[in-house]
Amino acid sequence: VESEDHYLRLHTDRGSDLILMRLSDAVGELDGIEGAQTHRSWWVAKQGLADVARSDGKVTLKLKSGAEAPVSRTYQKAVKDAGWL
Repeated sequence: VESEDHYLRLHTDRGSDLILMRLSDAVGELDGIEGAQTHRSWWVAKQGLADVARSDGKVTLKLKSGAEAPVSRTYQKAVKDAGWL
């Protein structure tokens, strides 16, 4: 789930789509699905994770959909605690 202004872009294995919703509301709706917020504008489901890339101290999650989700310093600990790094 990627935030774009007042919309969210949902990345799936079938493509992506925009919906009108706040990220904080979407994260609440995703309760029960294993995942983590990786950036102020990204939430990633564990089942959508394909690979992790590190470059120049930055971490990026590569998703099965082909999208790349950044991991900010703020959320690196949560992502690491989830066992993704």
